[in-house]
Formats: sequence, C-alpha cells, structure tokens
Amino acid sequence: MADLVSKRYAYALFEAGLELNKLKEFKEDFSSVTLVFLKETGLRKVLLHPKVSRDEKKELLKNIFYGRISEEVLNFLYVLVDKRRENAIERINKEFLKLFNEHENIIEVTAVTSVLMDDNIKNKLRITLENKLNKRVQLKNVVDRSIIGGVLLSIGNKVIDGTVKGKLKEMEKSIKGA
Repeated sequence: MADLVSKRYAYALFEAGLELNKLKEFKEDFSSVTLVFLKETGLRKVLLHPKVSRDEKKELLKNIFYGRISEEVLNFLYVLVDKRRENAIERINKEFLKLFNEHENIIEVTAVTSVLMDDNIKNKLRITLENKLNKRVQLKNVVDRSIIGGVLLSIGNKVIDGTVKGKLKEMEKSIKGA
C-alpha cells in the first residue's frame, strides 16, 4: 500500500515537472528536501508528530525551504502535509528518481571494488557500460576490502560478479560438488 501511494505522488510530481518543463529542477529540489529530511532528525520528528498541526508543519517547511526550492515543490510538500503523507518523502523521492532516470535514459550502476577506483578507470568503465547498455550511466564506486580484487557490478536488479572472492566461491562450490 505504501509503495502504491509513493508511486502515485512521485508520478504526480514527475508529470507536473514535465508539463512545466522543470523536471531537472524538481529532481534537484525534491532530492535536497529528502536529504534535509534524512539528516535533520528534529525536523523529521516534528513533521511526523501527530500533535503538530498541519498549519504549523507548513509554516516550518516554508521557513526552511522558501526561496531555496521551487514554489511548485514547496506546494507539493504542503499537499503531502495536508494528506498526512510526510512519512513517504523518502519513498516518493526514490520513485521519482526512477521515473526521472527512465525518462532521461539513465541507469545507476554501483561498482564494488577492493580499493577506490581512480577517475581514469572509472571513466573507462562508465563509457564501456554506456556503449553496452545504450544508456547514460551514473557510476558509483563503493569500497569493500573483503572482495580481494576485481569488480562487482550492480546494474538495476542484476549483479555481475567479477571479483576474486566470487571466483573463489565458485571454485569452492565446484570442488564440493565433485
């Protein structure tokens, strides 16, 4: 149920952004709001508290975000408060980013390596993936020293394991199976 609600609100914001030709602005604004919501636990507690009135919540949002985000996104936050959907901000942002990335032909890829990739290698990997996937790739590098070497790629719901740790596990399985 919560996912369905989040998708509907995300879709509404996405459609408004498309219609007003402000899609990128909406993405940046709502992502900023979500980041503040995640980092500022006090704000989160106030917005989620049932005894704080809707008007007080809207006034708080106005004081924090007025002039920093578009009027449309601020009004969208007011709608979330009116409908008591403040707790869905993170999920709405996640769904909105999915819609945005799909529209812009962007795919998010996480490359897990044992050491931080230098920019040159990261760029080569990004270009290779863009050519293979026919999409713009947003590449994020995560370090996990336990993989020993190689790279583990997470592309959407696919995982491509090219790590030493993965190869060793495969060898172990084949030895146990023999």
